[in-house]
Amino acid sequence: MNFCGAVGAMHRLEFLRRIRARALMNDSGLHPGQPRLLQYIWDHPGCTQKEAADELDITPASAAASLKRLEKAGFVKRSPDEKDNRRNRLFITDHGIAQMEENKRLFDQLDERMFRGMDEGEVEAFRRACEKMFDNLADESCRHLTIWKLAQQSRQSEEGQTT
Repeated sequence: MNFCGAVGAMHRLEFLRRIRARALMNDSGLHPGQPRLLQYIWDHPGCTQKEAADELDITPASAAASLKRLEKAGFVKRSPDEKDNRRNRLFITDHGIAQMEENKRLFDQLDERMFRGMDEGEVEAFRRACEKMFDNLADESCRHLTIWKLAQQSRQSEEGQTT
């Protein structure tokens, strides 16, 4: 079997979806990478900057710069940790929640466009095929990882091979 066409189609699809997603975010006032940081804070209210950076596999400096912008735009607020004043806890603001709801609406529209012409059974078959391909490539060390942790594990593995 020749899989090049199918693999190429997956790459083209993901690349074009990223291009379209970036275009959607351009009007939101969010910079690339900030939506996922905002999502993490929404999903983990009271998290620290370090926790968010570690989970999303971004550098502390990148997290600090993004958080500074998010705070300045009114999407996030910092509150001192009650037990350790050296740490701040991160919370999404009402403005941030409204932005996340708008992001969800926009991404739902993008996904509806992407799957246009496919019925529910075809979409489910596609999902199952993707899960099966993932399972075929995964082993127990990565089967449970989020995409961000999977990327981190990959970089750590590559670093270990070069040193």
